[in-house]
Amino acid sequence: MTVIYVTQPEAVLSKVYEAFTVSLKQEDGTWKKKTIPAQTAEQVILMGNPQVTGDALVYALELGMPVHYLSFFGKYLGSALPGYSRNGQLRLAQYQVYNDVPKRLELVKAIVTTKIHNQYNVLYRHNQRDNPLKERKNLVKTQQTIDQVRGVEGLAAREYFACWQNMVGKQWVFNGRNRNPPTDPVNALLSFSYALLKTQVTAAVHLAGLDPYIGYLHEVHHGQPAMVLDLMEEFRALISDNIVLGVLSKREIQPQDFTESLGAYRLSEAGRKTFLTAFERKMNDEFTHPVFNYRCTYRRAIELQARLLSRYLQEGVPYKPLALR
Repeated sequence: MTVIYVTQPEAVLSKVYEAFTVSLKQEDGTWKKKTIPAQTAEQVILMGNPQVTGDALVYALELGMPVHYLSFFGKYLGSALPGYSRNGQLRLAQYQVYNDVPKRLELVKAIVTTKIHNQYNVLYRHNQRDNPLKERKNLVKTQQTIDQVRGVEGLAAREYFACWQNMVGKQWVFNGRNRNPPTDPVNALLSFSYALLKTQVTAAVHLAGLDPYIGYLHEVHHGQPAMVLDLMEEFRALISDNIVLGVLSKREIQPQDFTESLGAYRLSEAGRKTFLTAFERKMNDEFTHPVFNYRCTYRRAIELQARLLSRYLQEGVPYKPLALR
């Protein structure tokens, strides 16, 4: 199954019989069309301001296919999601754990411990072994409140990204994580990669029947999909960070692949295509899932984790965020 990416601003996604057609405007004013059989696609991601016809949008939702929207800079904006779960009991259980402080704290500790574990492994594989993340991971266990756990998470994140300049190399400048908008190319790649990850996690949360706005680590704020952000944490280093470091170390992305406007950086059209290829390559990589002990892709793993979290909420089966060596 494939993901349909439409990144050209004047592109049009339409439906013709049982297929999607992407029409791309050429420099001479003509249109180049590409047809994708609907049965081979599982998601649509629109970046910038491409047009999608009503027929195409309705057809995608009828097929159970989410349609995600990213901004011109790659920021996640929202999704049109098919109507899947009507599992009210799951959502009641989700709300109950939110109000159960000890259980919520236990779950938050598991999420943050795994996030730091995966960050440490990224540093270890890139020969940045002189770092305090193991100590931060152990420190999470002794925290008594969710705010204290968040404090350790924030400290670990600063120490983690402090090692990035050594990993990305001298041709790139990275002085720490920044966003909205990203003010250097490396941060632009990280933001884009996290936005793409967010589309995958949003679809998985919806498919599992969870309420995307009620999370445990992230506070409930108007418009913030706290559950999506919670589930993203265990995958940020495993997927997004590794992709960024991979395209930089392999020189698949070069400084000339970025444009700068008013201090904000974004990928060129060619750079986006290269990065999307790398993202799909990573999402289709297989590994042995530590809980189920069978091979699965990272895309499948995101859905599995959402379903495992649902089982924990409803049945009390212990939830183990995805930690890989």
